[in-house]
Amino acid sequence: MKDQEQIVREEMRKLIKKSCAEEAFLNSNYNSFQKSLLKFFFNATSVVIDRKHKNITLYGGAIVDNSPRSKYNISQLADTTISYNNLEETLKGCLEKGSKASRFYQSQLFHYNNVARAVTDDAISA
Repeated sequence: MKDQEQIVREEMRKLIKKSCAEEAFLNSNYNSFQKSLLKFFFNATSVVIDRKHKNITLYGGAIVDNSPRSKYNISQLADTTISYNNLEETLKGCLEKGSKASRFYQSQLFHYNNVARAVTDDAISA
């Protein structure tokens, strides 16, 4: 039987796959999701994804905790560029275990899992 963390990571993998689909590149919400995941994993304050040159530039932030992810903390004054061959696999590689990560993933799933759904004409407005 799968536990809650496994289910959340599986759903994140599905969302990553959806966000990397060819037509998803036009959706700025999916771009925000990808950047948010990279910011969380690398503890960066800003992320630029250059799909043409297949690289990710991370701009550093202050170290906020001593979690196991601390080996990925980016210097506050530096920027770091990472090359990738497959963005989907790179993003999936950023998924980690733990309660802090699971809470973050749950919030991402709640926020971004419905970005492709349009508001219908039947929606009630205030």
